[in-house]
Amino acid sequence: MRKLFIAAVSLLVLLLSVGCGKKQEKETAEYQMYYLAVSEKSLVEQDYHPTEKNTESMVKEIAEKFMEPVTDLDYLQLLPEDVEILDCRYKEQRVEINFNDDYYQMKNTREILVRAGIVKAFTQIPGVTSVDIQVNGSPVLDSNGEVIGSLGQDSFIENEGQNINTYLYTEQTLYFANQAGDKLVKEKVERHYSSNVPLEKMIVEWLIKGPDNSNARAAISPDTKILGVSIVEGVCYVNLDQTFLDQAMNVQEKIPIYSIVNSLMDACKIHGVQISVEGETKVTFRETMNLNHLYKADYTLVEEEEDAGE
Repeated sequence: MRKLFIAAVSLLVLLLSVGCGKKQEKETAEYQMYYLAVSEKSLVEQDYHPTEKNTESMVKEIAEKFMEPVTDLDYLQLLPEDVEILDCRYKEQRVEINFNDDYYQMKNTREILVRAGIVKAFTQIPGVTSVDIQVNGSPVLDSNGEVIGSLGQDSFIENEGQNINTYLYTEQTLYFANQAGDKLVKEKVERHYSSNVPLEKMIVEWLIKGPDNSNARAAISPDTKILGVSIVEGVCYVNLDQTFLDQAMNVQEKIPIYSIVNSLMDACKIHGVQISVEGETKVTFRETMNLNHLYKADYTLVEEEEDAGE
């Protein structure tokens, strides 16, 4: 009788341990698929168990899952019905996924979520470090018509307490060139921007795009590409491409520099701005503006408001 009791207890312990093991496995799923919340304001994660665990097979399988209809009422398919995947390839640690033209019919807020879900799904695969999104074989463009380029895991950083699609509202003072090109003009703007993009980068993007005010004009060539903007220990580092040096904007040489510096120092808690071109600071902008220098705001270049209105 005692042996029978011990055997029964041992069997019960074994069953409990197996059950706990299954529960633990479910809680620590190795992979996730991404869907759209019913509110269309955030992503929903669901456990994903690949049928094969080699890189190319998983890339193909995830691409197919993006196109599968969703029957669960708790979330929506990530891609709208009209958006089709024309091709999806893996090469050299990169996934290239190509969509039809309907990709551009998505609202901006949903497109950001789609982009994030795609990148997060593919970059969790061992061997995939980045994703290139294309539309009809051409690199996808953002709302400003700029090429987005390769996206990795660090392209979509979730702010604490916020979803990756959160849009923030800001009121800023931006500094553009006046019509004569010899002074700066202040422009108050009210903008919404994605919380995934640092404000300091958005400031530079808005300066490149140009003003809404007809009394002002951009001081920086619209063809200038932003290679990086970040704040480290109170200094904002702005890295632009060669176009910034080669631009033929008809403004005095100080104006483009201080358009950037004044705007960033007004917007961010920093004590200086370091501008580089292709990562290089030992260059001179125009004739005398040495970029190997920490610039601070210069408000003497700002045109008086009564003068701007004349």
